[in-house]
Amino acid sequence: MERKKVLGFWDLTLFSFCAIFGVEAIATSAAIGPSAISWWFICIVGYFLPFGLIAAELGSTYPEQGGIYIWIKRGLGKKWAARSTWYYWVSLPLWVPAIYIAIAEIIGHMFFPNMSLWTQILIGIIMIWVAVLINLCPLKVSKWVPNFGTITRLAVIVGMLVTAVIYFLKNGRFANEINMSNIMPNLNAAIVFIPIIIYNLEGCELISAASGEMKNPARDIPKAVILSAIAIASLYLITTFAVWVVIPISEINVASGILQVFTITFSGHWMQRVITLVLGFLISSTLFAEIVAWNLGMNRTVAEAANNGELPKTLGKMTKNMAPIGASIVSGIISTIVIIVYGFIAKNAGELFWHVVSFSLVVGLFSYLMLFPSFIISRIKDREVKRPYRVPGPDWFAILLAVMAEVFILVALLVLIIQPGHDFMRSALPIIIGVLVTVIAGEILVTHSSRASELRNKCG
Repeated sequence: MERKKVLGFWDLTLFSFCAIFGVEAIATSAAIGPSAISWWFICIVGYFLPFGLIAAELGSTYPEQGGIYIWIKRGLGKKWAARSTWYYWVSLPLWVPAIYIAIAEIIGHMFFPNMSLWTQILIGIIMIWVAVLINLCPLKVSKWVPNFGTITRLAVIVGMLVTAVIYFLKNGRFANEINMSNIMPNLNAAIVFIPIIIYNLEGCELISAASGEMKNPARDIPKAVILSAIAIASLYLITTFAVWVVIPISEINVASGILQVFTITFSGHWMQRVITLVLGFLISSTLFAEIVAWNLGMNRTVAEAANNGELPKTLGKMTKNMAPIGASIVSGIISTIVIIVYGFIAKNAGELFWHVVSFSLVVGLFSYLMLFPSFIISRIKDREVKRPYRVPGPDWFAILLAVMAEVFILVALLVLIIQPGHDFMRSALPIIIGVLVTVIAGEILVTHSSRASELRNKCG
């Protein structure tokens, strides 16, 4: 069935912004301290800028449904494309429980201050399946969730900035001392910060997963990626600073830090309850829309690999409206299992949030580890292919950018797997075990699917 062309330039820009700019990441990075400012600049220049430019070139040069799966397949072949797509897709249901826990934590602040961890987990399970249902709608309908999420995201950002100004005018000081000496790069902070910033900046490739449903991908993808990237980099810096204005660094809650900005500033004010409810709704809507955006892109990516016989056929099943029903339902099942299992491991919501994010980020980064070499190979191998957008400069400069991004990925993986400064048994070991299980499961699925595909081709 032919896909309907329903995504225009502004759809792509809003989708990309909604997927990449995560309000849940603002408090996490702010908790590192003032040296985060310098590390933001280092990671934006060394990782995000190369990633955005490379994704813009690949997306416009190979405007086929499937995005990153197609790019890696062209560079490294079917097997590595299948593996990377498995890591890319399965990281989604491993990651979203952390976001649902953050939403449940916010709901607790709004209505139930003493909500238990298992009540939060129940709320998370309900939201998992609501997101699945949205993913089964036609794209012309479901795309409005990320579009709305961008609007609520901007409302939260404006609210944070206004609130930070009000706090400063009211108190005549910042909650933290910020000066040139403490914003300089700190290697201890880098150990924690590099994985967090990369987590914050993933997603430049996501919109290309639906290239087959775009009106003009060769023209619109580069503009959408670059415009959203500029906005995202700027707003991450500004909102992190806004958190420092209001909340002492030692008191920042990584799961609900954004809401803290408002509750602290308006403490005792007659409008406090209304402000808390409105902002809680906006933040929760923003986080939920982010999950839907990732679902829409990643489920379409894995469906392409499955329909090409490189992953289980179940993941490639589509509805009449070309929505990926197989991948969506399996993703929901995995998320439900993960949130329950990690509920038994974590002591509280904050620890559960970091456990799940670390685990899913390691798995997801495996696919990006293959993306940048694929870009280098395609630049060398496909010299004659028309490129509507090219990374500026000669080939050696584009290759240098890819190598820089690859180094950041490797450093992030090393830090996340080792978990320096944390108890190995509680922090690193569960992540290592989870990653090993995921890799082994992927090898089994890829091998089985490849053999089944070869057998069908022989018989067909």
